[in-house]
Amino acid sequence: MSEQKIYYRKVRDLGGIFTATFAFIKQNFKPFFGGLLFLAGPFIIVGSAISAYMMGSSMTFTKMVRNLESFYGKLLVSYFFSMIFIFIGITIYNVILNKNLIENEKLKDDEPLTINHSLTGFFSDFWRVFGNTLLFVLVSVVAVAVIALVFGGIFSLTGGSNGSGGAIALIVLMVILLFVAILIFGPILSFIPLAALFVCQRDRIGIFSAIRKVFYYLKGNFWTTWVVSFVAFICYSIMGFIVQLPVLIITLITTFSRAKSTIGFGEADETTPLLLVTAIIISSLLSYGVLSVYYLMSIYQYTNLEEKKEGSSIIEKINQIQ
Repeated sequence: MSEQKIYYRKVRDLGGIFTATFAFIKQNFKPFFGGLLFLAGPFIIVGSAISAYMMGSSMTFTKMVRNLESFYGKLLVSYFFSMIFIFIGITIYNVILNKNLIENEKLKDDEPLTINHSLTGFFSDFWRVFGNTLLFVLVSVVAVAVIALVFGGIFSLTGGSNGSGGAIALIVLMVILLFVAILIFGPILSFIPLAALFVCQRDRIGIFSAIRKVFYYLKGNFWTTWVVSFVAFICYSIMGFIVQLPVLIITLITTFSRAKSTIGFGEADETTPLLLVTAIIISSLLSYGVLSVYYLMSIYQYTNLEEKKEGSSIIEKINQIQ
């Protein structure tokens, strides 16, 4: 007997969401990760390779001491291009994840999901998600900058530059409030963009319309969503640490070995070991692979909220008719 196909339109509790996440990955492993690897993978690989090269170059400081301006100039340019490639890769990553869920929902129990489903309308979905993600990031940056300026102004007014007691007390209060805010709202703030981008792609609407829709279904379900998002984050953190551990070990070994090595006139070795670059690339791919667990749990929680509210509305309408 074949395993029951996993659809997102279903009311689930935390255990059901956890089970559905891994069941979906198991059922669609090849098309799911195949699409991510062949479509998003090249951009993530290039971005990670650039980042790894600069990480290796920055392990020694002879260049920095000799030509500080040139060193940091190259570093900033390299990371700029690295972020561009990674941003494109992450956008494709989101599109493919959403596409797999959306297309799988249209299939019958005996119809398998394939990589071709990821390619259906790919470019229109890509530009939609890319533009809306960029818009969301820009608005978020502006919002954070405004908040920082407000707190900076308050800090200055309380005599922060003179190290007054009021300024110190304000800093302590801000740190405490920030910690509490991250603890309470952090899981929700990480959940909202993921759910909104899914809605944006599925319903073909703008990012802020999608966010309003997410808030609508989130109303009255804050803490249940908090728990699901927190558990998803813990799962991702554990798996992410496991796949990042080899990079940490290789980085430490490389750093100490290069510190003892010399080339030319006794200068520290400034080359970037191929092993380090390879390890970072593989680790990045694996990290994004395990990130899908967090992503799927978040989406299943959102669709769970949708089904709860829409399902109850349908029942109410049926009762009214009767």
